Amino acid sequence: MATADSIFTFKQAHFEGADGVLTLNYHDSRFGDFQEQFVFPAALLQQPWLQNEQRNAWLVAVNKAVQHVFWMAGVSYYKTSLAADIQFAHEQPNQVEARWLTDTWQAGLAELAHENDLGWLSHIQFPGQNHNSEQADILTLPSRTLVPIGGGKDSLVTVERLREAGEDITLFQVGSSDLIKQVAAATDLPLIQIKRRVDARLKEVTEQGAYNGHVPITAINSTVAVLTALLGGFDAVVFSNERSADVGNVQTDNGQWVNHQYSKSWVFEQQYRDVLSDSIGQAVDYFSLLRPYSELAIVKEFSRYPQYFDVFSSCNRNFHLSGSRNENGRWCGQCPKCAFVFVCLAPFISRQQLLDIFGHDLLADKELWLLLMALFGIEGDKPFECVGEALEMRAALTLLKDHEDWQNLVSLEYWSQQVPAVGQSDIEALIAKQQPYYLPQNRDLSAVHWL
Repeated sequence: MATADSIFTFKQAHFEGADGVLTLNYHDSRFGDFQEQFVFPAALLQQPWLQNEQRNAWLVAVNKAVQHVFWMAGVSYYKTSLAADIQFAHEQPNQVEARWLTDTWQAGLAELAHENDLGWLSHIQFPGQNHNSEQADILTLPSRTLVPIGGGKDSLVTVERLREAGEDITLFQVGSSDLIKQVAAATDLPLIQIKRRVDARLKEVTEQGAYNGHVPITAINSTVAVLTALLGGFDAVVFSNERSADVGNVQTDNGQWVNHQYSKSWVFEQQYRDVLSDSIGQAVDYFSLLRPYSELAIVKEFSRYPQYFDVFSSCNRNFHLSGSRNENGRWCGQCPKCAFVFVCLAPFISRQQLLDIFGHDLLADKELWLLLMALFGIEGDKPFECVGEALEMRAALTLLKDHEDWQNLVSLEYWSQQVPAVGQSDIEALIAKQQPYYLPQNRDLSAVHWL
């Protein structure tokens, strides 16, 4: 852990409207200066939809959204030393924003802390200034929907549900993954790509002893998505985070849960919605369309869209700064994401379709035995990956027993002996829509078809 006098400073954020470059500058008292940049495409910088009488309100909202990106993205550099004190060279968060940042950084860095035996990072405390009592002008944006797409099944289900609802959809990507661009192309929808330039010194300081590990990336991408919505004229940012994201991985000695997916959770969504309401009013509606559903329900829905079977992938080996590490396909067939999606998708499509996607029967792969035991909740902790609950895995295996393509297969018979069956009522509850969730009343999303 960092020394008591260590300081992390938010130095300056500058958005150059002429070329769309957002430059963020930070300083760590141990590892020095860091700079990160986000590059927004030229098409976003025109704002032909923006009325003159709305320009001041829009500028205020954009400035606030820039600050949110600045503050949240700083977590990637703060993690290097986990400094004792957080300071600001210029604008400081208000009390609502400070609580959001404190909670998100503590929970979002909990996995890194757990893996380094540091305990809960309760020393992370953002100072918050009093609210500005002046009421900002109301900003109204065009009725258009921005959908972050990650290349996996969840965002594709969101796309198809919104398409059925008649929404005006544009896809959104942070980074330069070729796989995501290919998946986006398969939807036949426009894509906005935001380039991210992470400071190359992160690798250097890691070699010098800096902490390295998981950060709340969805929180960062959420702030970038809202800024993109303001620049491009979208009144909704619709994520694809499911209710299974609320389930943690391991519990700390003080009872708090370490959740790899914290920034996909309902708690984060609610808190960020409060921050946006407080800072930019109702200009951008931020929510997850899939919040009412489990991963198993979403996989079942995804099975309706075979046009995506050849292009989608949830395997994180596809997403590295140096590019994809999957040499022979879109799925490595070795990681928690591959194993989870394989088992949960198996009951809802043909066995041949499943093997065409993954290349082989992962249930029969002896090298995955320990991983599958953990995913089924038999032995070991839930892996630190974006995977669902053990109950979903067990329910999928129970459903698979009735699949005609899997009868008398040794792999299914083996795991059926290892894993307790799930009752029909529990399976129905897993598939059903459940509270809590938020869906806007001004969009007719409740009537969209759902299996």
